[in-house]
Order: sequence, then C-alpha cells, then structure tokens
Amino acid sequence: MAWLDELKLNADARVAVIHLATIDEEDAMRALAGWSQSGEWPKGMGLITWDIGDQFRQLREPAATFSKLSATPETVLDIIDDYKGSATFVLKDFHHFLEHSRKVSRMLRNLASRLPFRTETVNIIITTPRFALPAELAHDIPTIDVGKPDAKQMLELLERETRSTRSLDNATHGLRERLVESALGLSVVEAGRAFRKAIVVAGGQGLDERSVRQVLNEKRHIIRESGALELYPCTGSMNNVGGLGALKGWLDERQEAFSQDAREYGLSMPKGVALIGIPGTGKSLCAKVTAGHWGMTLLRMDVGAIFSGLLGSSEQNIREAIRIAEVIAPCVLWVDEIEKAFAGSMGDSGTASRVFATFLTWMQEKTAPVFVFATANNVRRLPPELLRKGRFDEVFFLDLPTHAERITILEVHLRERGYTMLSQRFNLAAVASATEGFVGAELQALVNDAMFPAFRDNRRELETEDLLNAAGEMVPLSASHQEHIEQLRQMVVSGQARNASDDRNALASSQK
Repeated sequence: MAWLDELKLNADARVAVIHLATIDEEDAMRALAGWSQSGEWPKGMGLITWDIGDQFRQLREPAATFSKLSATPETVLDIIDDYKGSATFVLKDFHHFLEHSRKVSRMLRNLASRLPFRTETVNIIITTPRFALPAELAHDIPTIDVGKPDAKQMLELLERETRSTRSLDNATHGLRERLVESALGLSVVEAGRAFRKAIVVAGGQGLDERSVRQVLNEKRHIIRESGALELYPCTGSMNNVGGLGALKGWLDERQEAFSQDAREYGLSMPKGVALIGIPGTGKSLCAKVTAGHWGMTLLRMDVGAIFSGLLGSSEQNIREAIRIAEVIAPCVLWVDEIEKAFAGSMGDSGTASRVFATFLTWMQEKTAPVFVFATANNVRRLPPELLRKGRFDEVFFLDLPTHAERITILEVHLRERGYTMLSQRFNLAAVASATEGFVGAELQALVNDAMFPAFRDNRRELETEDLLNAAGEMVPLSASHQEHIEQLRQMVVSGQARNASDDRNALASSQK
C-alpha cells in the first residue's frame, strides 16, 4: 500500500503528527495493526486508538492499565504529552474538535513541534474521512490520502467477501475482472456492501453477469449520492450523430490511443477535447456516444454540486471527483457547460479560483487514462488559460449544420421513429432548405412536432408537408445568437479552434 509506505517514511523521519484522510477507517486500522505485528514496528512501541465514544483502546499493549483512562478532546492531548514510553496514538475523527476549538488546534500544533525532540518516540495519527485540517495546521501536519482501492485490492476484497459462500468458485477469469472493474471507484466499505448484495441476489447460483450489473447499479447510486459525479449510461453510437465529420474522424483516430500498443508505439495518451457552440448543436450527444464508441465508462461531473455548501469543501469535492475518475479509469469525464463551473474564477481570489487551479493542474499533469470531454456554450465566460494547448488536445467549434448536414440529422431522427426508404418517402432537401439556421436539437423537435398532426389525423404516415409546416412555426435559436455565432467563428479563423464539420471546412477552403 503506497499510503502505508508514505506513513512509515514520515514516522522514520520523526514527523510526530500525521493526518490520514480515508473514508475506510476500519481498513486503515487493519493495515496499521498488521504493521504493528510485523518486524518493522519499533520494539516496545504501543499502538493506541482514541475516539469520543470508545475512549482509549490498545491494539498493541504498552501498559496494562492504559485502556482504563478516559479523556475529553482537550485532555487527550495532555495525556499524550505526559505519556512515558513509546507509542503511536491514533485519534479518530479528531478534525471535529480542531474545527471547533482554537485551544485544541493550538495544543496539537505545539505537540507537532515538541514531540520530535523527545527521547522516546511518540507519534499521533489523526484519521478523518476527508481533507479537514484547519489552515493553521496544514503546514505543520502532512496529509496522506489513502484513496480508493485499486484493482488488486478490489480483487482481494471480492475474494474475501465470497469466501464463506463460495459464490465465486465457478467464475471465469473474465467475470472476476468485470466484477472488479464494476466496483472500481467505490470505497472498501461501499464495494464490500455491493458485493454482498450481489451475492444475495444471485442466491445459491453463484455470481454471474447479472451480478456485474447489480454492482454497477449499486455504484451508480453511490456515486450519484456523492453529489459531484454521476455514472452516466452511454447511449447510441456515432451513427446517431448527424454531420460533424471532422470531429468524428478525430475521435475515431484516438479510439485505440489508450491501449498498450499505443504506449509501446510511443503515442501520448489523449488528454481531452473541448466543444464550443450554441445550445442544441450536439455537444452533449457527442460526449455520450464517444464513451460508448470507445467502450469506456462515462462520468458526468455536476459542476453545481462541486460548489454546494451542503456537500462540504468545494476543493475537497473537486479532489474527490478527480480521485474517483482516476480509479475508474479508463473513462470519459464529461464536464457539461464548463463555463458555469469556472466563470467565477476570473478575478475571484476565493473558492472558485482554488477549484479552478486544482482542475487546471490536474489536467496538465494527469497520467491516468481519463479523457476530459468539456462542453461550453459561452466561451466569453471561460478563463482563457483553460482552452490553451496542453490542457485539451483540441478545441472544436460546432457551427450551425449545413444543408447536407441538416438532411443527415433529419434522417437520423426519422429512422429513430421507424421510418425507412427516406429518399422515396420525403423531400428532405426541401425541409433542409426550410430549416436554415436550425441546430440539431431543433431539427429533432421539428420531427416530433410534425408527428402530432399526423397522429391526430387518424394516425396516418408522416409526410413532407407536416415537416415543412412544423418548420414554418419554429424560430431557431440562431436568430437571436447571430453575433455570438460570429464571435465563435472568429476562433476558427484565428486558429483557436477547429470546425467540427467537414462541410464547413470544405466551404472555408473554397472561399480562400
């Protein structure tokens, strides 16, 4: 365990007070207890835990009467300061007292500077479920993030949970891998609960593919409850996206870029892509179908929840979201309407700026196979440093669909409603001419609106006239966004973005 190695290194360096951030307190205590029984543990050193409920408990006895002592949050530090001998004290959930008592915070800070100079070694480990140290302690006390279990640890947990029921005995190697993958991103407690539920649902038949779906459903609920992320279903395929040939070709080229073959060839792992354009041009749809096309998990980041005071620290929320994405990786992290998340960072020295800085640093330095798929409607609200090279591999502008693309989009939505032989049944060229300035979402709404009169008229077949009538009754969004669209087109002209449409690129080339 990397965190345990880091903890040992700090202890060897006589760092007296260490903050251990973990949601899996019991698992961390199991690891500490195992360390205390090993030959690496200093001879004669005790391991003692304290919490407000159970008071002192000895995991490795330093003195027979110590467990009888009781203490308040203030006096526990006095007891540790006066302790004769060598011991490591684990203070559980001690952040509550640090947050609400300046005296307790100051006492702990004094111990952090005083204990390293004692003859006998006394260490303090504070366990909390999140990054929760007051600012005045952050420089004196190092924080070690335990993180979520990786694939190896998750497999060990799966085998431990199924040992008594033998429900994994007949599972293939592939099924074991899928069960482990389905639980990645969960804590030890959460994953253990998900595995046990899957065992109950499977009954005496053993775990199977239904169990994978059961664990995934459990993970979907748990991640959604965390607030910042949602495990999103991948819907459709690239065939559901009309037009946008340049973007689809770019994404297609990178489908295998996360493979081991790509690493051996020397390819860098793709970082992400930003799509800009007015609402309804298909940005969100592209994120959904890309994850499905690549066979990756799709995570949607709820930027509103990141800044919600009800969820705690915003900086903690963004770190937790990043950590989950990296554990689940390879995955697509979809940040919808990213300008709403970071618009406040421009000229703001507060929370938004710190969250933005955390996200930018991660995007620049991340090594995990997390492909960031960011969409934005209004780039004027985005900090300019977000869109520069090195953070995103490319920035695409989704322009209004051309005449040919509108025909393709109409074909997609008509096929979804069961219509075939479209060229013989409809005059889509006429409909495309009547929908100049319509975006993809408006063309989808047009098909839906056109079906109502046909349904009312004895449920007859949809006709071209229905589509034309519906088009005549709609005012496209582009009519009120023309100035904004022209500003976005200037980004393409200046080289800040690429046009996502092959047709638009061909038109631009012909005009040069």
